[in-house]
Amino acid sequence: MFKIVSYGLATAMAVSMLTAPANSAPVQYRFASEDIALVFCAYVRDNDTTRLQNKMRELRIRMRDVYTSIRCNGASLVQFALKTDSQDVGSFIVRSVTLKDLREAGDYEWALSEGYSDTTIGRTLKERIDAKK
Repeated sequence: MFKIVSYGLATAMAVSMLTAPANSAPVQYRFASEDIALVFCAYVRDNDTTRLQNKMRELRIRMRDVYTSIRCNGASLVQFALKTDSQDVGSFIVRSVTLKDLREAGDYEWALSEGYSDTTIGRTLKERIDAKK
């Protein structure tokens, strides 16, 4: 009985950490702690796909569930990866995020306008966008 209650409590706490209160002012991150977002940004900056995947596994979250919530220096994770030349982790993120989120973030258009279309991430973005036309 105690196990069921503790699992239920842990699940409720995890859900509350990943969602923003309905009546709060808009915030940059939906996490209870901005430390998680900072860790994600650091892994992207360092082009460390393995550590990013391990952290997501540890937190039991998927990139598609948090992509729109995390900004690094005002940029989406894909844009930040392009700015920091983190081609491996950027391509991983592009493959992991829903096409809808990529389009809403305007990552492909931004990459074109900033001259990043000939990078690995730029080509991966183009493949994803063109595949669903």
